[in-house]
Amino acid sequence: MHIRTFRAASLQDALEEIRHQMGPDASVLHTRQVRDGWMGWLGRTYVEVTAGLKDTVNLKESSSSGDSARQASVGSRRDFDGATEHVGTQLKVVSDRGLPTQNNGLVSRSASPTIPLVMQGYRDEMLSLGVDPETADRWIGATISFAGGLGETTSSVTNHAIPWLEHLQRTIAREVRLGSPISTPPGDRRIVALVGPTGVGKTTTVAKLAAGFRLQAKRRVGLLTIDTFRIAAVQQLRAYADIMDLPMEVVESPEQMRPALGRLGDVDLVLIDTAGRSPRSDARIEQLVDFLRNAQPDETHLVLSSTSSVSSIRATLKGFAPVRPTAAILSKLDEAPQTAGILSALTSSTDHTGLPLSYVTTGQQVPDDIDVAKHDYLLTRLLQPRMDMSPMEAA
Repeated sequence: MHIRTFRAASLQDALEEIRHQMGPDASVLHTRQVRDGWMGWLGRTYVEVTAGLKDTVNLKESSSSGDSARQASVGSRRDFDGATEHVGTQLKVVSDRGLPTQNNGLVSRSASPTIPLVMQGYRDEMLSLGVDPETADRWIGATISFAGGLGETTSSVTNHAIPWLEHLQRTIAREVRLGSPISTPPGDRRIVALVGPTGVGKTTTVAKLAAGFRLQAKRRVGLLTIDTFRIAAVQQLRAYADIMDLPMEVVESPEQMRPALGRLGDVDLVLIDTAGRSPRSDARIEQLVDFLRNAQPDETHLVLSSTSSVSSIRATLKGFAPVRPTAAILSKLDEAPQTAGILSALTSSTDHTGLPLSYVTTGQQVPDDIDVAKHDYLLTRLLQPRMDMSPMEAA
């Protein structure tokens, strides 16, 4: 590969020079700001761009042959409006922000050839968080289309004036479904079950919901657990029941479910805590299905940990599909610095149709650290804060 470093007053000028000197197949490998003068003081600021070109592409070395080479490789001359317009539709930009990338840092050919550099950075970040390329490209493409619909040009290299992150958040919000919180109509007993893998915080979430309905909404709440496998699980839930003065039943077999529900009496809401199941254990999932078939819950909320990987969340969604969850609860959201990967797993895909989010939990405090799921809270944590910086500021 032929590698050259170009210095110019702006990134736009540097990319123009790269196109003239190396043609449309050049790859931008690195960008940074440099300042001349003594130890960087009292000097001017330049943009330094390192570009590479595979050996199979001949460089346009001499000025005498430059015009004909440019005509052969570029075609008709256009004014410089953006990186992809001037280095060609095959321009590959490597993010200079220290973010992990896929495909050796090269932008997928399936991505739009007119993606501004800042959106390239967002795409790289999303891929590093586990968002699959198809979903990332769909979100990026929809965001650019949205900006175009507002009359915002996407032809500039950096597009500092365009609120790209806000547009991306709006795009993703349209795909993330929000469900309704649990309702307790007067005179109608509601049965709600919480299911999910081990360690996602189901019991604590049950306690938070129970406390909220009992202490704040002034509803009569009953607790029921089938989690007799985990050590001290029953004792943990019973402690919450005693503190809040709630009736509680322990069920060890599906046949005991209906009698136990009857013993809870005339309550407004029954919350069922279940044992953690591996989504890959068909036998354990089928056993859970038997319990719930006898309980006949009005709602079944699948609890997912925000700290889980995207692949783990997808496996959980697929594994718990026989339970037919009606909504999802995101737990431990306070421990997840970015939510792009989590949200991508919850949107529709070839494996599932997506689950609406009902609640999020943000800590261990009962009943404070639980909230109804809202787009603004989920999307303000979409990506790393440094993604707000322009490419040159981050260089």
